[in-house]
Amino acid sequence: MKKSVTILVPAYNEEKNLKDTVNNINSALKNFISDYEILVFDDYSKDKTGEIADELAKKDSRIKVIHNPKNMGLGYNYRRAIQLASKEFFMMVVGDNDLSPKEIRFVLSHIGRADVVIPYHMNDKTARTFLRLVISKTFIHLMNTLMGLNLRAYTTMILHKTKLLKQINITTDSFAYQPEILAKLLKSGSNFMEIGINYADDEESGDTKFFKIKNFIGIFKTISHLFWLIRISERRIYNKRPIRVK
Repeated sequence: MKKSVTILVPAYNEEKNLKDTVNNINSALKNFISDYEILVFDDYSKDKTGEIADELAKKDSRIKVIHNPKNMGLGYNYRRAIQLASKEFFMMVVGDNDLSPKEIRFVLSHIGRADVVIPYHMNDKTARTFLRLVISKTFIHLMNTLMGLNLRAYTTMILHKTKLLKQINITTDSFAYQPEILAKLLKSGSNFMEIGINYADDEESGDTKFFKIKNFIGIFKTISHLFWLIRISERRIYNKRPIRVK
């Protein structure tokens, strides 16, 4: 099977990490997947992220840079990248360089084995701060309870079939965009598999934006809407039992 993949790299003030992130992606794909594109979204960075992205694109035609006219947020970048994606599979690798080439390649080695490949943290207790771990576990438990799912992660670097993403109406630009995608796909019959990977320690990778208080309002609104949609108003559509692939 000929494999092709679009890699989204969202970057906001990642001048210290962006080049290494892109190099890790290229290293992971070398001699493995030749048909790929990297979409770098400079989300109105205030440092040299945009300049670095442009320099990388000059040296590699597979890299395309999108400069947002203002800070749009991760959900917008993801939705826009789906629209631009031209390859069969789609995956995001954030620009803070918290995934090694080995882990990126491991995720991509599962291309074609399921509609959705969901990586989860195997090294949570050592790589995440206690507060971040508690918030993450609480969020996962809440989503599983409300959506009738049983997943280990909702906000990791998930590998999707691009055509399925293009069929979904993603309604949020908040950090709940991926939980919305997963809930809609899995409750409508798409199959999935979960795989364990190791992330860089919090203190060694870029600062996470997910856990800032200002993001929780958008997340709460999206989850409330999803619960109403999937469990009440359109439950006849989203009534499939998630299909887990081993």
